[in-house]
Amino acid sequence: MKIKSIILDDEQHCVDTLEWQLVKYVPEVEIAGVFTSPIEALEYLNNNKVDLLFLDIEMPGMNGFELLKKLKNINLDVVFTTAYDEFAVKAFKASAIDYLLKPINKSDLISAVKKVSDKQQPSILPEQMEIFFDAINNKSPLKERIAVSTQEGLLFIKISEIMYCVSDSNYTYIYLDNNKKVLVSKTLKEIEAMLVDEGFLRIHNSNLINLQKIEKYIRGDGGYVIMDDNKSLNVSRSKKEQLLAIFGC
Repeated sequence: MKIKSIILDDEQHCVDTLEWQLVKYVPEVEIAGVFTSPIEALEYLNNNKVDLLFLDIEMPGMNGFELLKKLKNINLDVVFTTAYDEFAVKAFKASAIDYLLKPINKSDLISAVKKVSDKQQPSILPEQMEIFFDAINNKSPLKERIAVSTQEGLLFIKISEIMYCVSDSNYTYIYLDNNKKVLVSKTLKEIEAMLVDEGFLRIHNSNLINLQKIEKYIRGDGGYVIMDDNKSLNVSRSKKEQLLAIFGC
């Protein structure tokens, strides 16, 4: 089944390049239209059924987020295309909104389209936009929540309630204050990228911890920490000094 898509980017060469990549690498995508004008794209979207929108963020007159707010109904999947920006990338990860960095990588493009065809990535929810704007507009303060994908759908987790995260191959268990654990379809490396500036530390290949939830550190070759729920987690030798330095030891 074809995925009916449109491309919106104010730079013609970006439109041409993405159109060429879609035709060459993901033939299941049907390109219904390409636009360099947000106003023309908005008119088209409000009058035509589209499955997927490749949307540039920074455009004169109306940026990508303003366009989404003007849509009558956001009943389509959206993949943002953006030039590299450290804070924007972290915001996308925290909100679980899909994005592609320019210049767009072939494998990333194929992966993004696969998420849509597999329906792993639903249409953007208001909560996701809230998390994104919170992350992008508050570069220093801690974000309140992150969005993660589970088998049931998106889950919005308060960062302050996360005790630690444990790797399980290509998945991660997130352990929370309320004695609950959640299995999410992200690697520990991906979760680390979302939380590294939020008071978390990767103490082992398998363990990422909230530094505010440590009860005790037991010395040893690498040693181990005891968390507030009495769970013991190993510390690798390479991370031992970093952990102790954080606490001035």
